[in-house]
Amino acid sequence: MAEIFVNMGQIEVARADGVLVTVGLGSCVGVAIYDRERMVGGMAHVFLAASKDGKGITQPGKFADTAIPALVEAVMQAGGRRSAFQAKIAGGANLFPKLQAASLNVGRQNVMAVKEHLQLNNVPLRGEDVEGNSGRKMTLYVKDGIVVVQSIGDKPREI
Repeated sequence: MAEIFVNMGQIEVARADGVLVTVGLGSCVGVAIYDRERMVGGMAHVFLAASKDGKGITQPGKFADTAIPALVEAVMQAGGRRSAFQAKIAGGANLFPKLQAASLNVGRQNVMAVKEHLQLNNVPLRGEDVEGNSGRKMTLYVKDGIVVVQSIGDKPREI
């Protein structure tokens, strides 16, 4: 069971007993999409809510509006069935809690954008661990669709 690390702005896919891991989810949002029956899943580490001026084309995993369609396509290319997809998300923290204005809360903007684009792509959201003030690590165990999240200083928990 080899771990595949998903760095900021990346999209990765795994099958069978693969494990996808992303760390450093502060205001970023980790998105896991999987098909439990076919044991295929993917993960994106979304950095910002929206691409501008077509910049999402070169690195679609970086932006929610380009990451979700690209992740859906990548999981389908690996054998997943769109009708069986489920999603779980983590991250979107406000690492600067004194900045309360919604326009300054990048984490909340990222969470809202990811949820919007999951809905637009007809992928049901089945679990989340979002917002708050601490960073997270997210792990997808593809074989059974289990997603484990660990906040800094806390024990891992399944979402």
